[in-house]
Amino acid sequence: MFSTNHFKSRMSQRGISKKVIDLVLAFGKDEGDKLFLDKKETQRIIYQIDNLRNTLLKVMDKGGVAVVVEDETLITTYNLDKKNRNK
Repeated sequence: MFSTNHFKSRMSQRGISKKVIDLVLAFGKDEGDKLFLDKKETQRIIYQIDNLRNTLLKVMDKGGVAVVVEDETLITTYNLDKKNRNK
């Protein structure tokens, strides 16, 4: 996406980083010709990320998890502990 000199200047003046801009572009609410990421939406995203982190920690505790799929059908699942890693 192209950035104008005005945009770059305002980012610098207001202390808004490229990472913050990327978050607004990815998660911001679309309102006509602008996107915005308000405090309430940011809190909701943080809550979702915290839940995802907790789930990922559970996967790590299991040594990983495998899911066997065939033709869009879930067949089985198992933990990737040491005895199952080579399946």
